[in-house]
Amino acid sequence: MKQFISDPLKTGFHYVEYTYMESKKRAVYFSLQSAQEAMMKMIRRGVECHGLHEWKPKPEIMSVKKNSKNKQ
Repeated sequence: MKQFISDPLKTGFHYVEYTYMESKKRAVYFSLQSAQEAMMKMIRRGVECHGLHEWKPKPEIMSVKKNSKNKQ
């Protein structure tokens, strides 16, 4: 059975921020559990982790276009 994964740019995702070769990097995960497991593995290996974060898209603002035609 295949697991359906929705578009992460619409639903959001999790990422672990860490340091690699003196620069900050991000590892992206589509489930919170996967991100937590990966972060724990990084910490056990001695990787400097800066946190587990959630990215969610900003809510779209619906703009209403007014009809500029004159009513008769």
